[in-house]
Amino acid sequence: MLTLKKNYASLESGSGNLYELSDEDIRKVHEVLLEIYDDIFTYCQKYGLKLIAGGGTALGAVRHSGFIPWDDDMDLNLTREDYKKFISYFEDELGHKYDLLAPGYKRGASCFLMRVLKKDSTFLNMIDESSPYPTGIYIDITPIDYAPNRKEFQIIKGIIADVLRFVSYSVYWHQYKSKSLKEFMTNSEGKMYYKLRMLTGAICSFTSAEKWFKFFDNYIQGKKSNYVTVAAGRNRYCGELYSVNTFFPLKKAVFDNRTVYVYNDIDVYLKGLYGDYMKIPDPKDREKHLWLCLDFCKSRGKLI
Repeated sequence: MLTLKKNYASLESGSGNLYELSDEDIRKVHEVLLEIYDDIFTYCQKYGLKLIAGGGTALGAVRHSGFIPWDDDMDLNLTREDYKKFISYFEDELGHKYDLLAPGYKRGASCFLMRVLKKDSTFLNMIDESSPYPTGIYIDITPIDYAPNRKEFQIIKGIIADVLRFVSYSVYWHQYKSKSLKEFMTNSEGKMYYKLRMLTGAICSFTSAEKWFKFFDNYIQGKKSNYVTVAAGRNRYCGELYSVNTFFPLKKAVFDNRTVYVYNDIDVYLKGLYGDYMKIPDPKDREKHLWLCLDFCKSRGKLI
């Protein structure tokens, strides 16, 4: 999806096919996300894996004891070791109900992280408009990787990782061009950003987006150290880089009457992402996701 923040709000008027979810749509999406969460949490418990609330889900757990009311997704993290185990057991345990996309996985990837999608549903955003991959209501799961101990090596690896991340998704944009996305970018800032993405994608399309996603995923992995990072997170490699003690040991929190794991020093983590995270943002400053299609059950054909 394309996330609208304050500096992107002026881009919203470009495409008439886009929809901002109603409160009722968001409530129903929350119900499906919790269904997915319950299933994968049970699956993780069976194999000794710990699902960790990241990003807006961690913020929701701390500030709202559940979803941020206007949010329409869940962001979860796994240590790299658990991330690999999650993929290896998935098909036999949950493949009948969910699709799994991840870098290097046999069904491919539509992003540089893992995505669990509910079958027989659709949650279509602009970027995936012409994509051949499943587009069900989904939860993103991002790996936690070790980062170098030395600051200069962190910076160098972070720059390379962020470039690879930008290139991989640019190739995806170019490989699966979206008419709605192009129409959405109406002002000068949006047009320049779109052209940069497409130019980068064209130059680097000597191999597929899937291979770029896998290259990025391989690159961000590291040897055991005193630092960890969520390189595929919202703030990229160095923006979510912390000491191991900041993340671990994990703590339990409540999310919509369910157990979630959060990071050991959740205050430091959330301040790094959001600043004064306990302050409720004004409506005009809240992140918005715009969608092309929402279908909770394809047999019923509910579209927005």
